[in-house]
Amino acid sequence: MFTLAHLSDIHLSPMPRARRRDLFGKRVLGYVNWHRGRKLVHRRDILDVLTRDLVERQADHIAVTGDLVNLGLPEEFLLAAEWLHHLGPPDRVTAIPGNHDAYVRLHPESGTGHWRPFMEANEAGEALFRTPPTGFPFVRRFGDVALVALSSAIPTMPFIAAGRLGSEQRAFLKLALQELGRAGLFRVVLIHHPPLPGQASWRRGLRDAKAMMSILKEAGAELVLHGHNHEQTVFEFDTVTGPVVVVGVPSASEAVSGRIPAARYHEYRIARVGNGWRCEMMGRAVADTAAHVWECERRLLRAS
Repeated sequence: MFTLAHLSDIHLSPMPRARRRDLFGKRVLGYVNWHRGRKLVHRRDILDVLTRDLVERQADHIAVTGDLVNLGLPEEFLLAAEWLHHLGPPDRVTAIPGNHDAYVRLHPESGTGHWRPFMEANEAGEALFRTPPTGFPFVRRFGDVALVALSSAIPTMPFIAAGRLGSEQRAFLKLALQELGRAGLFRVVLIHHPPLPGQASWRRGLRDAKAMMSILKEAGAELVLHGHNHEQTVFEFDTVTGPVVVVGVPSASEAVSGRIPAARYHEYRIARVGNGWRCEMMGRAVADTAAHVWECERRLLRAS
C-alpha cells in the first residue's frame, strides 16, 4: 500500500513586511486585501496544527498543489522553501505552483526556483517520461504509483485568478499519461486549478479546462488532485482506461468556521488489487477548538 497526503492553498503567514517599492500593480490590491481580512482567514497556527498531524502520520509521500505564498514577494518564496523542508525532504514532498505563486512576473531564481528540488522528476519517473525543457509536466514514480505534476500558474491582471496549461504542456501531458498507462501504473495528476469545465468562474478557472478534460478522457488517469477553490469537491467520469476521480481539497490554513472543518488535508491509501486498484480517501481536519486534528471523512474512491 502507498499512502499519499495532499494539501493545498497554504497562503503562508505571517507575510513578510513589504517595502514600498515592492507594492506595484496587482500587489497593491493584494496587500490591501490581506490586511483587510485575508490575514484573519489564513492563520499560521491553524496550518501548524494541521501540518504537525500530517508529518506525524508519516505518509509515504506528500503533494502540495500550489498557492504557498500570497503576493509573490521574493522573501515569501524563501520562507515557503523552509516550510517545504519542514514537511520533509524533496524525495518525499512534491510541490507545484498556484496562481498566487505567479502573482507577478519574477525570474525563477527569485521565485519558485527556490522550490526546484521539490519540483523535478525523480530517477524512476524520468526513466519513464523525459521532462520537457519547460519543466512541466514532470513525473515522479514510487513503485506502482506515478505522480504527474502540472503548472497552471500564470501572471494575470488584477481581479483575475485564472490559470492555463497551454498547448505544449497539454501535449506532453497526454504522452505522459499514455506511457504511464502502458506501464500499468496508478496515475495521479497534480494541478492547482480545478481541471474540469464549470468548476470555477471565468475569472478564476482553468482557461483550457475543456482541452484538459478531453486529454483525461482520451489518455486516462486514476486520480486528479487540485486546490484553488478552498472547498472539497469529488467528481468522477469515464475515460478510455476506466474511471478517473477528481478531488479538490480545502485550504490548509483557513480558519475554522463554526462546526465546519475548514482547514483540511486528504490522505489516500492506494493498493493494487488483482488487475485493478483500491483507493481510499481519508479527510483530516482541524477541530473547532483549533487545537487538534480529527478524521472528518473516509470514502472509498476505487475498489477494482
